[in-house]
Amino acid sequence: MEKQKKKNRGPLILAMLVCLILVAGIIAGCIMYLNLDGESGTQNSGQKADPEALQEQVDSLEGSQSGTETGETAGPLSQAELRQIDGTVNEIAERWTQSSSFIRSSECVQYSDDTRTDYCDKDGKAVRFVQERDGTTLTYLFGDEEELIYIYVRDGEGQTFHYFYQEGSLICYRSGMGRNYAPFEEAVQKNSEQYYQNGVSLLADRLKDRDEKDQDKDDKKKDGSDLAEENPEDYIIPESSKRLLTEEDLEGLSPEQLRLARNEIFARHGRIFGSSDLQEYFESKSWYKGTADSDEFQDSLLSEIESKNVDFILAHE
Repeated sequence: MEKQKKKNRGPLILAMLVCLILVAGIIAGCIMYLNLDGESGTQNSGQKADPEALQEQVDSLEGSQSGTETGETAGPLSQAELRQIDGTVNEIAERWTQSSSFIRSSECVQYSDDTRTDYCDKDGKAVRFVQERDGTTLTYLFGDEEELIYIYVRDGEGQTFHYFYQEGSLICYRSGMGRNYAPFEEAVQKNSEQYYQNGVSLLADRLKDRDEKDQDKDDKKKDGSDLAEENPEDYIIPESSKRLLTEEDLEGLSPEQLRLARNEIFARHGRIFGSSDLQEYFESKSWYKGTADSDEFQDSLLSEIESKNVDFILAHE
């Protein structure tokens, strides 16, 4: 009888053990789930509370509102660097305003052709160049040392683009109201380099023209056009090519001196004289260089003042 009772309890005990194991497994699973969820919640909470991450989001939002690109563009630059660049850009903008007033003044000298207008000061120093190319207008602004500092582009559709430079490097780009900083998009950098090189080439052309004009002036000095002020003793009337002569200028001169004074005006322009005495006289002067025979010489080389002085002297010979 006792053995029969023990035999009947075996399955019951086994069932109870199985239940306990199942309950323990369920409890363990719940604990693991809660732990994982808690760790995940802690990580997410930490990210939201990270001050640096929050500041980046704030900076990004402020950049978007101000029109300045952030992240890939403004990220590499510090706030101090951005302030410095902005200061330079503001100075360029002010110079643009000043140049706009200058090119409307009498101090401005313009050189124009079909597709280009250069605005310079009276010394030939570049201020602004404007060029039309394939329906696009490019305006180049130069600094005190004739360095290219700004390019304004307006395409055929009316869109505008702004490129600001410092020491030949693009420091700011604007296609709307916002300012964009390095590193720039590949297309922006490519266009910038093309426009910049084109502007440098235009300036080189203008500098070449200026050098040639300066050389012409030096040549004129060498052939006697402007040496009268430096060597007045080499002339009968030093200012006969500069101003209209008066009776007082001719007072006391002999007929022979009047003849020399009259031909002195032609000699300044390199006329070779058929009269041996005149040729010998002018060849003795350091400024004289005979370049045109008397039958080839054109009186049109004389200025209006010089022509009138020739007639005036001749009337007194």
